[in-house]
Formats: sequence, structure tokens, C-alpha cells
Amino acid sequence: MKNDDNARIAGKINNLSKEYATEGYEVCVSGTKKLTVSLDDAKEVEKLQADEEIGVAIRTLKDQRMGFSFTFNMSDLALEETFKRALDSGSILDKQQFSFVDDKPGGFPPEQFYDSDIGTTPETRKLGMLRVMADAARTDKRIVKVERPSYEESINSLFIFNSRGVSKESRTTRFGISISVLAREGSESQMSWDFQGTNAFSRLEPDRVAHSCAQQALQTLGGIQLVTGFYDTLLTPLVASQFLSVLAGSFKADAVYKRTSMLADKLQQQVFPAHLSVYDDPGLSDGSGSVPFDAEGTPAFKKALVDKGVVTSFLYDRHYATLMKAETTGNAVRHSLTQPPAIGITNFVLESQQSTEQDLRQALSDGPVITELMGLHTVNPVTGEFSLGARGYMIKSGKFSSPCKGITVSGNLFDLFNNIHLAGRDQMLYGNMLTPSLIIKALKISGTAV
Repeated sequence: MKNDDNARIAGKINNLSKEYATEGYEVCVSGTKKLTVSLDDAKEVEKLQADEEIGVAIRTLKDQRMGFSFTFNMSDLALEETFKRALDSGSILDKQQFSFVDDKPGGFPPEQFYDSDIGTTPETRKLGMLRVMADAARTDKRIVKVERPSYEESINSLFIFNSRGVSKESRTTRFGISISVLAREGSESQMSWDFQGTNAFSRLEPDRVAHSCAQQALQTLGGIQLVTGFYDTLLTPLVASQFLSVLAGSFKADAVYKRTSMLADKLQQQVFPAHLSVYDDPGLSDGSGSVPFDAEGTPAFKKALVDKGVVTSFLYDRHYATLMKAETTGNAVRHSLTQPPAIGITNFVLESQQSTEQDLRQALSDGPVITELMGLHTVNPVTGEFSLGARGYMIKSGKFSSPCKGITVSGNLFDLFNNIHLAGRDQMLYGNMLTPSLIIKALKISGTAV
């Protein structure tokens, strides 16, 4: 997006607002350039695709009714038609007490999450990286197939302005690699997938991702059946992040307001152990949710949601902050330009008293390690009850012993987080979740052995 295009759009919308006597407006101009590359089984290019998209989303406020519309046509005529559609959509809705956000200082620099070298890396280097990753995944003769080593990069540009003086621009970059492997031993086969995302090309780690993916597949070959019981259990950072991602929805003010959050009525209460804190951090390096400001133009900032076990805050956008007589926390997000902003998380960070690897081994020298969960969408968001398929392995004397198969982990999210005994120093970032390994006391694991 060029600055003169932004100025033209801003001028056009401002004139339309005056012409149609609106009480306010908000405009989001969003553009994305994306490159996707993947290799086939012979390590030749299977897919090389470049995409580009730019669009405008408009919210209007007239007679205290909020309207919304969008367009991917940037002409003045299309902008006017979109503005009128927004007014029309709002005319059939109920009135509400609402005003767009005021311009405030703060947030992060507009290009803090932008890699200025994105246009300097030749395609041959990107392809070479994928081929190296494919070779690195073949760490064992039991790895019989490496599938779709993939690379993706994107530039995301954003311009938000409204009738109350907000006018903010940002650019962010995103780079990602992923790979799948198939491991086979005898008649049994297991697949695994791993990935990494970052804001800078130089921080991609193809060797680590490949080795991690291969190890996950190999560690699930064969396996023993567990006797159903309660086990002190190690959750890998990936599994810890999966549980945290489910808990995250309970901090959204819309869920609290509608009483579909398991944390409703828990504000300022000791809900979790005193060694546990949780943050929403839009400034986290390499987090997929990192932004300088939110989808309404509110400056982004790090906030504690759980401080030493006490629930200290929920996540608000402008609408629910008004409804609940609170302040917006800068957590309005756009999942798509075709939808109005809604409450969302940026990056979630789980912190606990960190323990050394030796401490973890002493606390759990024998027991199960859970490496993957299945069916997270089935967790009850109100009660926190869960029963999930899982994969993992057993350790004895602190070392890998044998895979586990046919297991289910079940319980309650409150109990799980309250039963965190130790947290490692091995924090790993998965998308927008930063978590360490966790040892959970007395986790119920159902097996098939008698």
C-alpha cells in the first residue's frame, strides 16, 4: 500500500461521513503478499505460488447503530458503495452505547515485527533450505518417507483510521517452515508433523524442526499399553501450549459476559497456584500474534492475566469494555477482512518457577511423557472438563523407555493447571503460545492394559 493511496481513502471516507451525517466511522486497509513453496518426494518443486490481496473494511455508526461492510475494490466508487452498505447493514440492528477509540500514545514501533531483508533472500536459498530440511529428517532408516517440506513468507500491511483521530500504519513479516515424516517398523507406521514460525528469516531453524519431527515419529513406533490410573506426567512444551490455548478463551470478556467462560466470577480470586502467572504479550519476539496496535487502533501492551495465581484481568475490545464498564486492553483482532473485529488473544505466555533439567528428572525419573493431544475442540469451555486422545512415551531412570499407545488423558483444566508441580527452562514458542515443559501431579491416563 502506498501512502498516497491511504491518504486518498482517508479523505474519501471522511467526506462520505460528513455527507451521510454519521456519528463516526472506522476504516481498516489491509494488504498481504504471500509466497508459498513446497517440495515433492524427489525434492523437486511441487508448489511455488505467490498471492497478493488488498481490501478495505468499514464500520459506521449512525443513530447509535453499528454497520459493517468490506470491499477488495479500491476505487472511489467501490468505497462509496461499501460505505453505504455499512450504513444499510446497521440500520436494521439495535442501538448500542458505543464510540470508536480515541487516539492514544503507546504501543510498539510500527515495524518492530518487520524483517527489512525479506526481499533480499534468493529463491534458490529458500529451496536449498527445504532440501536440507528433507535430508536432515532422515535421521534413522525407519524414516521411510519425508513429505511436503514447505516454506511460507508473508508481508502484512495495515492502515487503521477513524473519526476520532486514530491514524496508524504498520508492517509485519512472517516466515514459516514445516515438514511431515512417515516412520515404519515392521507392520506399524506412524506419521509426525512439525513447524516453526518467526518474524525474521534468519531465525528459521530447519535442522531443529526436521530432527524434532523425526524424533516424534520414531518415539511412537511400537509401544506398550498402560494400566488406567493417575500418573505424575511430563507435558512437552507443545502439549502445554495446547492446553494453554484452550484456557486462553476463558479470558475473553465476551465469554465472561455471556457466562461461557470457566473464569466468570473469578476476577481477583486465587484460582491457580501461586507460582503460576499468565501474560498476554503483543510484543513477544516471533509470536504470531505480535502487533504494535490492535484492530481498533488501541496501542498494544503486555498485561498480566494471572499474577501469582490470582486472575487479575480479562481481555477487552472497545465494545465489551463499554458493556462491562472496563477499559479496552487492546485485544480487538481481525480474523478476516470480511468480518468486523472481535476479542482475541495476541501471544500467551505461561511462566512458573523454572526448574533445571536435573530437577525435572529427579521429580519424574519414571513415568509417562505426553507429546501430542487429539480432539482439543471437545474440551468443555465452561466446565473445563476434557477427555483427549494422546500420544507419548514412558521414561525410566530419566531416559526414554518405550512408546505408549491407545491412551486417553482426562480431567479438568483447573485441576491440571493447579497440579503443575514443576516447569522447565525449555520454553518453546508454538504460534502464539510460549510455554515450558510441565510436570503435572496425578493426571488421569486411561489405557487398555489390565
